[in-house]
Amino acid sequence: MMNWLDSHCHINDSSFREDLDEVLKRMEENDVLKAMIISSYIEDYDFAKTIVHPKIAFKRSLGIYPGDVDDVDEVLFERFAALFEEKKCNAIGEIGLDYHWTSDNKEKQKAIFKQQIELAEKLGKPLIVHSRDAIEDTYEILKDASVKGVMHCYGDDEKWAMRFVELGFYISIAGPVTWKKAKKELAVIHTVPLDRLLIETDCPYLAPSPMRGKRNEPSFVVYTGKKIAEELGVEEEEFKRQLNENYHSLFTL
Repeated sequence: MMNWLDSHCHINDSSFREDLDEVLKRMEENDVLKAMIISSYIEDYDFAKTIVHPKIAFKRSLGIYPGDVDDVDEVLFERFAALFEEKKCNAIGEIGLDYHWTSDNKEKQKAIFKQQIELAEKLGKPLIVHSRDAIEDTYEILKDASVKGVMHCYGDDEKWAMRFVELGFYISIAGPVTWKKAKKELAVIHTVPLDRLLIETDCPYLAPSPMRGKRNEPSFVVYTGKKIAEELGVEEEEFKRQLNENYHSLFTL
């Protein structure tokens, strides 16, 4: 049997500090045996490197989150840049643009995004991209980049999804695809080729049904995976096999 995987989780978040061992145990019990741990802060990245389990293969990423760019000066950026070079840093992200909460710093968001893309190109590392209410600007920046990556927790429509697929990007689907009003997400999974799909939790946020309202965790990715396989009429084993192939294709350096 193939394993499930979580291509984007934040189990280094403070909300997991008290019961992390139990969270890892539930991952093993539910066959979620691969996961990418995302860090937006250097302290979280340092902690992510200490998270290990004999049955689970972890990868780790680091990136300057768009909501934090106003706190980034040249010194802090250079600290991030130095850590990007580490072998244990398997990807750069999550990085990107977010105009939902703050749109008066668009130019700084774009500048920091572009700088990190340049480092990814130099290092040959994939991107994990966050884009919220900023899809056009995100695309305009990525279309000129010579780097692979994934559009994480994808929330825009299927037409935009295919434009990113044409750039060579993967589309990662999170818990909202299982919710009652998932029309947009369902359209995306029925449009994007199977060899360009990934799944994630983005935990501790966005728990899938029937766990909605609870703290999300990697073991819950199974609900998302099963929902997508069912919607697409694909056998679970075949879907898991393809997910693993996609994951390794993107994140194996």
